[in-house]
Amino acid sequence: MDPLFMLALALVSGQAAFSLKPRPVIYIDPPWTAFFKGERVLLTCNGLQFYAPGKTKWYHKGRMLQETPGNNIIVNNSGPYKCKTSNSPLSDSVDFIFCTVSLILRIPYLVFEGDSLLLRCQEKDNKTLTRVTYYKNGKPFSAFNQSSDVFIPQANLSNSGLFYCTAFKHISWKIVSSPVNLHIRELFSRPVLKTTDSQPIEGSLVTLRCEIWIPPEKSSIQLLFSFFRDPGVILLGQARAQELQISKFWREDSGPYWCEVETVSSRVCKQSQRIMMSARRIPISGVHMEVQPHGGHVMEGQKLVLLCSVVEGSGAITFSWHREGTEAILGKKTLRSMVAEFVFSAVKESDAGKYYCTADHNSSLIPSHSVSITVRRNGRGPLVAGITTPLVSALGLTAIALLVYFKLRRKSGENSSTDLARSPPIQISQEIMESNAPTCLELQEIHSDETPVIGDVVYSEVWSTQQGKEGTDASGKPPDDNDNSIIYSVVKKEEAQLGIPSL
Repeated sequence: MDPLFMLALALVSGQAAFSLKPRPVIYIDPPWTAFFKGERVLLTCNGLQFYAPGKTKWYHKGRMLQETPGNNIIVNNSGPYKCKTSNSPLSDSVDFIFCTVSLILRIPYLVFEGDSLLLRCQEKDNKTLTRVTYYKNGKPFSAFNQSSDVFIPQANLSNSGLFYCTAFKHISWKIVSSPVNLHIRELFSRPVLKTTDSQPIEGSLVTLRCEIWIPPEKSSIQLLFSFFRDPGVILLGQARAQELQISKFWREDSGPYWCEVETVSSRVCKQSQRIMMSARRIPISGVHMEVQPHGGHVMEGQKLVLLCSVVEGSGAITFSWHREGTEAILGKKTLRSMVAEFVFSAVKESDAGKYYCTADHNSSLIPSHSVSITVRRNGRGPLVAGITTPLVSALGLTAIALLVYFKLRRKSGENSSTDLARSPPIQISQEIMESNAPTCLELQEIHSDETPVIGDVVYSEVWSTQQGKEGTDASGKPPDDNDNSIIYSVVKKEEAQLGIPSL
């Protein structure tokens, strides 16, 4: 950044900081605007507690009059006066006159709205007057038979004007005072309501501030602040804080806002102008649906959750859930949230299908993608029946093969002791038949040149011979001629799934 620019910025900032320093205030005692010639007035330079202690410089008609060790001075000349210390700015001027006339109207030098106001028509030697009349802007507004003050308990801005008075010093000697301008000052300015954003996004933070200006002479005054929204909604009533924070500004909060400031004594109360505030909505986008459990595969009777969410959107959003192929709405929720859920507490097999959700806030209806839900049965059902039927059929074929084998052996006269070791009859219990575990039985053919192995299989052996040929030998082996054939039928079993003990 340019060094010259930085220097200029620093100078401007320094001037701004200096201009914000509070000015000293001059107080007058007695607090009148007009005095008789020869009277003495005490001036006090107040407000020096903000600055380093030291001598006070006094100025009269723009020229330095005197430097005093304290903050007081006594004067007896008409004209404007100012004061300052070594490091303070100049005070505002006070201006009063010393008169040579015999009658003056004494009016307080500083009168603020809400203050009590005293008007006094006084003769130089303080002699008793008769038929005293007070005038405002050339018109009489109060009259007395003898000397009397006019007292207004609570002054307002309309009391400002040009005042003078008349009186009779003797029975026929009428005297008139010089006119004096009375200016009623504002105790504080009309408040101005300011906001960080007059069109905030729905759900965002908004700060309202009721700003006023207080004259330095009344810097210690205590005020109460109130905030309102039409029609007649009190947001904050009679608090000392000038700010109000609305943590979340919603669409229904839109409308005219204003603030009110009053004194603790309720003597002065002022209202700001109304400002219009309205909430802005962020359009809905990125509607998305998820399921729990993830993937959409669920067992019958389990809990299923459909989560509908939006990437962007503000305010109250209406979520609804739908099943493809139907017009019915499964559920609907309106929330000030970007996510909502619909729950199947115990899903049924008939609930399987495709689902989607929509999001809306009265401006647009946006659907999500669809999600497939599959429901598996948990317990006995068609699936178990489909497994049991092939199992029974396979076992029946095995039994028939064994019967044929033993008949052939008996016909051939073979000794049972030379037979291939047989397994005991297979008994299938009702529990096994009702098992839910899937079971596969496979019947395989083993050719004559293969050696059967007793292990994980059950063998049935069938010999076939042509009529007129010799039978088998006593060893139980089939003849070696080509007319004989051996067929090994093998039934494989899955022990762990069937629960049948090893043979």
